[in-house]
Amino acid sequence: NWFDSTDNSSTGRQGVHALFVDFRKAFDLVDHKILLDKLVDMNVTRSFWLWIMSFLEGRTQQVNLQGVLSFTASCPAGVPQGSAISPTLFDIHINDMEENVSEQACVNTIKYADDCTMDTSIRLGESSDLQSALDSVQSWAVENKMELNAKKTKDMWINFTEAPPPLPLHIGDAIIERVDNFKLLGTWFQKDLKWNKHVEETTRKAAKNLYCLRECRRANLPVEVGLTTYLTKIRPILEYCSPVWGGLPRYVKDELERVQRRSLRIIGLPMVTCQLSKREELKPHRGNSLTS
Repeated sequence: NWFDSTDNSSTGRQGVHALFVDFRKAFDLVDHKILLDKLVDMNVTRSFWLWIMSFLEGRTQQVNLQGVLSFTASCPAGVPQGSAISPTLFDIHINDMEENVSEQACVNTIKYADDCTMDTSIRLGESSDLQSALDSVQSWAVENKMELNAKKTKDMWINFTEAPPPLPLHIGDAIIERVDNFKLLGTWFQKDLKWNKHVEETTRKAAKNLYCLRECRRANLPVEVGLTTYLTKIRPILEYCSPVWGGLPRYVKDELERVQRRSLRIIGLPMVTCQLSKREELKPHRGNSLTS
């Protein structure tokens, strides 16, 4: 937990060195033979293994350029994007990635589909183990015919002391860029663990959808239509991952409330503040009022 690691504790305040790993064309580089071998190691049933083999093999691809088709070529790698089973097959393919990382490195690895985050807590005077972990991931990628994207892989140093930051990380000769904020699974994280950047991007994205409410008002649609539009097009954006960033300072929360008040004004409802941290459906109450 990044908050716990950087807070005062019996072991002293620590820093967190986080690494956000990006694979180049992750789903397109899954080697079919390697994936099928891993399924064998998992002791899946023969019928399921044969079904997966039939699903992956025999696929071809062509290029259409100005109405002219190229010759067909086979696809020895890649899982079809858009298929319900493809993310699961990709997870199976990268499931053993952190096995190459030494247990002495004390590095946490969190994977979700093709997003991979690694972090380690560092006490004052200690060095980061992320470079050795990154080298292990690079070795795994070579063995499994995957490629790390050095340009999109980033690292972040989270610390509230005057301790010097860890040495820059590298993949081969490419230096990993150290960033002050990073978007992970739709949520912006900052090196000071504040949520200003996330709220800024959230309100900007939600404000773009206000035109939907204006169109409802311009078409003289019932208030209920505008309210439903708000609940489906704007409110989910404002509430996304709210259990993670809940408990905002008042001045930051006001930015979210401002978007909500603009929405209510366009719909034609009273300016009633709603708790964005509660996932309760908004319903008209007492005429045109709005409650949560």
